[in-house]
Amino acid sequence: MSDLHVGSGLFRADLLEAAIDEANALGPDLVAVPGDLTTEGYRHEFEQAREFLSRLECPSVLVTMGNHDARNVGYRHFEDFFGLRERAEQVRVPEGEAKVVSLDSTKPDLDEGEVGREHYSWLDSEFRGWNQGPRILLIHHHILAVPGTGRDQNNLRDAGDVMAILRELRVDLVLAGHRHVPYVWSISGVRVVHSGTVSSLRVRGTMPPSYNVIDLDADSVRISLRRPGEGEEPLAEFSREPVITSRFHPALDRFVRYDMLPFTPPPGA
Repeated sequence: MSDLHVGSGLFRADLLEAAIDEANALGPDLVAVPGDLTTEGYRHEFEQAREFLSRLECPSVLVTMGNHDARNVGYRHFEDFFGLRERAEQVRVPEGEAKVVSLDSTKPDLDEGEVGREHYSWLDSEFRGWNQGPRILLIHHHILAVPGTGRDQNNLRDAGDVMAILRELRVDLVLAGHRHVPYVWSISGVRVVHSGTVSSLRVRGTMPPSYNVIDLDADSVRISLRRPGEGEEPLAEFSREPVITSRFHPALDRFVRYDMLPFTPPPGA
């Protein structure tokens, strides 16, 4: 449920209210909101977004920032209303527990995003060795280009490094927004799931306002595209365990190094 864009003249409160009512009726284990809650990052927009999202009855609602939320020093207001911009949580699911990591890929006043080398080690530490259930990453910016969205100018700037890390860690799902077009990539065992805009008319091409419903069990993953108040259609489906017929041999650290923070002394120093 992404890209609310509260504050825009194209924001539709009726769509968001319908999506929230439908989500409550579904009783999901997790509601993920990957950013762009607001249009300009103003405090009153965050306050209104929180009022809407507080109506969700799901015990696990995870929210992260989008590039519009980072405008006008909006991260200050995000932290006031939604808490930490980055976190890792364990969410109860039928097969056990999912590890869900929320990353803030935004930079103030920029449309493009970046995870940043200083986050790589933390991302690794949260996912590596996790075997109690699905590994899910929540991030606003798109790692892979989304078709039907025009020229690709503001993707994740370190997408190659991040994608290599996700493959190394065998992350199951990446939940993203940003481009307002629902689409799913499955590459190297990582399923990258993009959501449309749930409650604005800032749409591209023929895609209407929508959000995704993901059903995940031990055998399969099924994703539906749901139009608030107007029903749903299948978006993608695949096996729970990816079928990978290729193998990449060089070690990750030949390509990606987990840098220490520049002000942190190396071990033993």
